Amino acid sequence: MVASGGSLDDAEVTAGLDAEALAVYLARLGEKVCETTPEALIARGFIQREDGDIFGWPFRLMVTADGRHQYAHDVVPQLTLQPPATILAPNQSDPLPFDDLGLDPILADNLRYRWEEAEKCAGARAWLAATALYGSILEVVLPSWLARDVERAMATCAAPQDRKNQVRPLEAWSPAPLISVAVELGYIDGSLGRHAHALRESRNMIHPDRQIRERSTPDGGTTAISKQVVQAVLDTLARKTRACEISNSLVSKA
Repeated sequence: MVASGGSLDDAEVTAGLDAEALAVYLARLGEKVCETTPEALIARGFIQREDGDIFGWPFRLMVTADGRHQYAHDVVPQLTLQPPATILAPNQSDPLPFDDLGLDPILADNLRYRWEEAEKCAGARAWLAATALYGSILEVVLPSWLARDVERAMATCAAPQDRKNQVRPLEAWSPAPLISVAVELGYIDGSLGRHAHALRESRNMIHPDRQIRERSTPDGGTTAISKQVVQAVLDTLARKTRACEISNSLVSKA
């Protein structure tokens, strides 16, 4: 309930939940549960208390980083939710393949968190913030994918070089070469790569000087396209991950 922010549309999850509101939701479980549950969650480090102010506002319960991790790993699967849905928010019909990309679980959690934040920004019509967050997902997933075949990635024509004509370390690559190399290696096709580059340009509007110079501001259409591009990249990489797993399985059996 705290992770959901106590709102039917979950528009402000970061605002936490009034302790009194949580007691309302838990009322049917009895007074003892209302009193002990928040303290137990605080003791486990899943939530924290933010005291009320001098005007008498009630203190709020806020989800910690460990709490968000626990929520994503244990609560969401038990309730068969699909991000960005939370306990109180409507479920979404199309699941996203965050756990099917062959990534470290912590990295997969980060992708899920970024997607949820982007959805909340889009719901609040904060188009620039939503577009920037969708774009940042590519900056999380592409380096991990290229690192699986780093030698081929470093040998591509699109691999960036320094002033001494030496290929830069993968962790120093900007989004542009990450996308271009992913296309060159066949991880994503050329058409999707062009859309990804367009998303990168929109994501760069997060820098004030760039936005002022180009006099460009993302709108709802830009954000919707950005979301579709990122989802297409995730789906493509998920399919390739499953294909690799099947291939490796057949080789091991042979």
